[in-house]
Amino acid sequence: MKVTAGTRGTSFSSSRQVTFTVTGVNKNDFSRTAEMVINVPFTRMNEAMRMVQRMGGKITGVSVNGGDLAAATPAPARKKVTSKASKD
Repeated sequence: MKVTAGTRGTSFSSSRQVTFTVTGVNKNDFSRTAEMVINVPFTRMNEAMRMVQRMGGKITGVSVNGGDLAAATPAPARKKVTSKASKD
């Protein structure tokens, strides 16, 4: 079963999508799903995680797609170079 929610917002994060793979969601009193895929906008990720928890499911996989992920990641930290002073 695939569930998709609409986007909201106009920022950089609104173009990114989060895909959750979920197991064990309660559909009703007597049935649980084997596996389910949920696609939500990045801005609604926490809301979707809470929804899965309330329904008794377990998130087994997460992936983020879309957006300019290279621009969003910070530059790697530079190594600190120290020099030893010579004793005279």
